[in-house]
Formats: sequence, C-alpha cells, structure tokens
Amino acid sequence: MLREWQQEQKDALGVWEWAQAAKKDGVAQDDLVRDLVDCLCTLPFDMIIAADAEVMLDALANPPEETDLSINLLWNHLDGINADGRRGELRDDPFYGQFCDGMD
Repeated sequence: MLREWQQEQKDALGVWEWAQAAKKDGVAQDDLVRDLVDCLCTLPFDMIIAADAEVMLDALANPPEETDLSINLLWNHLDGINADGRRGELRDDPFYGQFCDGMD
C-alpha cells in the first residue's frame, strides 16, 4: 500500500481509508505496524504525504530485532514534519485542503 502511494497508484484518501479500516480491525503484526497504522490514521491532520512513505518503508525493511529503533526513527521523522508549512503548500490540494482551514 505504501509503495502504491509513492507510485501514485493510490491516493492519500485511499491510504487514509485503508488505515482507518486497519485500525478498526486491530490486526497489527507488531508494534511498528501498529504505529504505522496509527500515523496513517492522522494523515490529513498531520499533513503526512507520500514522500513520508519512504521512511515508513525503511522502517519496515529493518530486521525484527530492530523494531524499537525503527519505531523511534519513524516518530522522529514525523515529529520533524513542518505541518504548518505543509498546510500552506497543500491548502489548494483536493484532499488535504479541506483539513487546512482553521488549523493555522
């Protein structure tokens, strides 16, 4: 799903809907997958975009014994996102734009 998003085969709305369904189903394979689903559930509010999927894919590629490190790298990346800057850039985006108003 993340690769499809990067390759524009899936749009942000599709990713967000997938994450909402996955969270509802509650079938996370491990803590990293749980955290990835959680962050994708906040995709439009935290202005997470397809470019951020690369960090998620890198985290998933790490061996299971490095799960804690992968989780830390994921959250450090997400914490470093300039959501306000992205809101300005995405204000006219058909999907993200609706989540920009009143969030300045």
